[in-house]
Amino acid sequence: MCTVDIALAESLNAIWKHVRVHRDLAEEEAEPTIQDLTRIWDGLRILTTRELSDEIAKTALAKSITVYDALYIEAARKLDATLYTADEKLHRASKSIIKSSLLKA
Repeated sequence: MCTVDIALAESLNAIWKHVRVHRDLAEEEAEPTIQDLTRIWDGLRILTTRELSDEIAKTALAKSITVYDALYIEAARKLDATLYTADEKLHRASKSIIKSSLLKA
C-alpha cells in the first residue's frame, strides 16, 4: 500500500475538522484515532512530492486542478495503480490519465 507524503497532514487535518468544525468526533476520541492513523501510516510506502515533482505541475495545469490533487494522480501513474478517491472532481480529472475509482459514502 502506498500514499503521498502530504496524506498524513491531510488526514490529521480531517480529524481536527471533525472535532472542531463538524463536531461529530469528541476531542477525547481524537487521540486514539490519531494513534490508529499513524500506525497505518507507518506501514505504508510513502512517495514524496519531490520524486513526483517533474510531472505534478504539468498535470495540475493541464487538468486545471490543484497541485495537491495532481500529486495523487502522479503517484498512481508512477505505480501503475488505481487511484481510489471520494473526491468527484479529482476522479473526473484523473480518469482520462489513470485508472480511478470513485468511492461512495
